[in-house]
Amino acid sequence: MSTKLPVNQMEPMAEYYPKDWNIFCELSISGKQPVHLKEGEWYPDHILSWYPYRNDDNVLFLMNEEMKKHPTKKIKKNADFLGVQRSDEEINQIAEATSFENMKKKGVQLLSNVNFFRKGQIADWKNHFTVAQSELIDKKFNEKLCDIDIKFSYK
Repeated sequence: MSTKLPVNQMEPMAEYYPKDWNIFCELSISGKQPVHLKEGEWYPDHILSWYPYRNDDNVLFLMNEEMKKHPTKKIKKNADFLGVQRSDEEINQIAEATSFENMKKKGVQLLSNVNFFRKGQIADWKNHFTVAQSELIDKKFNEKLCDIDIKFSYK
């Protein structure tokens, strides 16, 4: 039994994920990419929607950059949050199984006609954003997220 998605099921996504980076970036920033968000919203709005609950017992904020830098530490934090006891050996096995390299390999096996995986590197955005795009996003992030105490690391 194949678990690969037929190409025709992916075509509707093309309008939300155009291949042209400049168009994709503009759609994202302007909130005209309505995948997983309300129309007119983008990534900072998603963060703000959860921010009031950040100290609730059933909410845990995890950042991709921290998961990448310290996978076993963050997996342990997640397990503790979920109330799941795991040995150091199990945490290491989870870190290995969920590494970018292993996830990419498995994803390619399941979805050979779609590549959701790129490089898995922190700060690779620097290779794609123009100076103007970077400055615009910094400005918009600072405007939207100026009143929150979450520290983001994009390096």
